Amino acid sequence: MWARPALTILGMDCPPVVGSAAAIQPRASARLNLRVPPGMDPQKAQDALIAHLEAAAPWGARVTVEPEQIGSPFRASTDGPGYAALADAMAEAFGKPLGTVGQGGSIPLCNVFATMVPGAEIVMLGVEEPRCLIHAPNESVDPSEIENLAVAEALFLGRFAATR
Repeated sequence: MWARPALTILGMDCPPVVGSAAAIQPRASARLNLRVPPGMDPQKAQDALIAHLEAAAPWGARVTVEPEQIGSPFRASTDGPGYAALADAMAEAFGKPLGTVGQGGSIPLCNVFATMVPGAEIVMLGVEEPRCLIHAPNESVDPSEIENLAVAEALFLGRFAATR
């Protein structure tokens, strides 16, 4: 699992390449996304990032930060019966054991569900292999992955419902 914050530049406003000149620009702006791992206080991480940006501003440049909504990280449990049943169904449908990775959770709704339904197993599926370039401009998912996921879901729902 990962254990450090991850910072991504989502977009920038500054002079475009077309029409640009070899001159110091009076301003630029960027929208940043800071993801923190479970166990880390997102407010403290945001405060530390802002302090770092302000301290690192070169040559007297001013840094203005407009914070947006903060979401808390979510840690999914992987030791419940639902997870085990889903892992078995995924292994059967895909022909290999289920793999897991820690991801930056930009799904604050998971924490809402966990609060509203204590003890519920929440599983987030991201079915893709490295070549699909998930979330990249040229993202592409092999249709067989979608088919295998549908099979896994049907197997899971049929089997898990039978145990309840």
